[in-house]
Amino acid sequence: MTVPLRLALTADLHWGIRPAGDEATRLLIDFLKKEQPDALILAGDIGAGEDFAPCLSLFADLRCPKALVPGNHDIWVETQDPLVDSLHVYREVLPQACAEHGFHYLDRGPLVLPGGAVAVVGSINWYDYSWSIDVLRGQLPDWEEHLRNKRFTRGRHNDARFVRWPLDDRQFTAAVVSTLETHLQQALAQVGQVCVVTHHPAFYGLAFPRPAEPVSIDGLLWDAFAGNRALEAVLARHAAQIPYVFSGHTHRARKNHLGPIRGFNIGGDYHFKRLLLLDWPAGDVTAHVFGDPNG
Repeated sequence: MTVPLRLALTADLHWGIRPAGDEATRLLIDFLKKEQPDALILAGDIGAGEDFAPCLSLFADLRCPKALVPGNHDIWVETQDPLVDSLHVYREVLPQACAEHGFHYLDRGPLVLPGGAVAVVGSINWYDYSWSIDVLRGQLPDWEEHLRNKRFTRGRHNDARFVRWPLDDRQFTAAVVSTLETHLQQALAQVGQVCVVTHHPAFYGLAFPRPAEPVSIDGLLWDAFAGNRALEAVLARHAAQIPYVFSGHTHRARKNHLGPIRGFNIGGDYHFKRLLLLDWPAGDVTAHVFGDPNG
């Protein structure tokens, strides 16, 4: 017999960045204390640097299973110390903080939810430029330099400043996508269905909402730094057993499908937060907003 569950999912809390956003996070947590879901999942960008663990501590009164994937902000480092790079933060610092605050670190393994019928598999996910590199090659003579330095025609992606590691984006993308597929296989050996949670959009239909695919250089570069085709292929291979995918990162709420998979970008921004509640197995997904989206 399937046990009904209510999963609470949010993303992009960005704790410590803006007072309005922090207050919205507190309102979200107050709601969860009254709602008491069966599981809580955070889809990345929780708090950069020293703000990560304090944000997790805010959820201490929730007694349900809690899990997360980190976001790109969560692995930012400002120090030039070679012993404290983003890879070390991703592999060691964040998992330790999760263990100390009662969170399952999904990038290390799947979480089977209460009742044993469904699991959550997750990843920071990353970008390898594959969503737009073919077009960029044809339109931008110095496309390699733009990708390497993450420089737009106006400004620069902050990952270029704060993500420090002995890898490149393609290597890290290949590693995390391979790991996620391994975790999918591990989960499906135990349960019949899996929900996938990522920080960077898991498939293109959950990226920045636009009326059409971008043609501007900056639009193409944002796509290059948003996701990858490799994870889409993994999802497609296992689509029959993945009813839901949830992502964050873009700060824009969006719904879309990848074959039979129902996908949701959670949304929320620095100054307000969004929470999705998934009723399993009924499939109802409801959204709640905390703070003023127009503020």
